[in-house]
Amino acid sequence: MNEKDIQRLADLLFDKIMEKQEQADQEYHEQIQKLMNNGYQISSVQAEKYKDELGLNQEERLVGELARLQTIMMIFEDKEEYEKAAIILKKIDKINNKLNNGSGKY
Repeated sequence: MNEKDIQRLADLLFDKIMEKQEQADQEYHEQIQKLMNNGYQISSVQAEKYKDELGLNQEERLVGELARLQTIMMIFEDKEEYEKAAIILKKIDKINNKLNNGSGKY
């Protein structure tokens, strides 16, 4: 197996991992949505449990994730790995939609 074959295999593995992660993200979102639709609410006590050790709220974590993904996308674009960059762009769009809620802030 030469270097080109190894890189192709790595790309295929990365693509499969990203697909699985997107599926898991979607399933998680659907489960949370079902809970919310059935009247489940997170109390302020429970919400505190979901803050990380730095005390970031959900919006702050999403902004951090957005910055991370944008950096990764730029790396892929610099390496001319446009398929990977497109996958990351989809994730960026999802986060932007969560953050924006039509406000155009991010």
